[in-house]
Amino acid sequence: MNKPCRAALSAAFSVCVLAAGLTLPVPTADAAVCAGRPADRTLALLFMESSVVATGTLAATAGEIRKAFGAGGFFDLPFVDLKSIGGKVAPRLSVTIYAERRRGGVQPEQLERMAGKPVLVFLVRGHDGEIYLATGAKAVQPATPEAVRAAEAERDRQWAILKAWKPDRSLPHFGEVKTLVAELAAIRRPAKGDEAAYDAARARQDAIFVRLETLGRPAVPAIVAHLDDRRPLAVEQLALVNRPPNPIEAIRTYEPELIVDALAATLNQVTGQSFDAIYSGGSEAQRRSAIHAWRIYADDLVCYGR
Repeated sequence: MNKPCRAALSAAFSVCVLAAGLTLPVPTADAAVCAGRPADRTLALLFMESSVVATGTLAATAGEIRKAFGAGGFFDLPFVDLKSIGGKVAPRLSVTIYAERRRGGVQPEQLERMAGKPVLVFLVRGHDGEIYLATGAKAVQPATPEAVRAAEAERDRQWAILKAWKPDRSLPHFGEVKTLVAELAAIRRPAKGDEAAYDAARARQDAIFVRLETLGRPAVPAIVAHLDDRRPLAVEQLALVNRPPNPIEAIRTYEPELIVDALAATLNQVTGQSFDAIYSGGSEAQRRSAIHAWRIYADDLVCYGR
């Protein structure tokens, strides 16, 4: 390669920086997509978390919203004239919310100001097929021209990452994660009623997940590279230690069906981030959505840090 080409490549990837405290290599064209730093980090995460991003009209009055939050309980938040920016959506739908003020969530005053007006809404499809609001204060926001353009730009950036994504064997811990995942798949499912075999398989499986968690954030991109693994787990049980601050319970338990489910739970444990909670299994669409979101997250982590 001549010097001008090398210089061009160097400049193109000079934006790919390391996260604080991480020992990630500067990516190359084959290692990460680096489709541009997110213009708005909150917007980028909302997109990763959402099954549907759409514009529409919040078809409730300010009085109806005020009354619902005064009474508490569940409230159907109606949207009409919905047009997709990402994901499939019907023209009209109602999203069931719990009408109470929640820290970090959409506040009732926000909803009242948007009543009857164009909005940009971020939605999540649950295990039951129902549609819910994504988490965060910006899950419903005014659909200003600037907000819509930013959403479309973020959609295109994330699509570019997914289109070009491929696993990179040069990532830190790639080989170790590959070996651990292979060991998971090799554990034989114990025969029904064989308690000794169950305990042995459970202990071996737990030890592998503890090792994956111990690898920490530097191994996140490598775990994501192995995430799309639909082989069954020998034991459909996973226990994770809740970390401070203020855990409600010391241990949280899941019933993952496939390796992808358990690896997603491990990624959540390491990063605190959640995309389609498939930790106790899920539909094919939910697993695919979770894998896509984690690939975008990992690519940004390699390229721009956290």
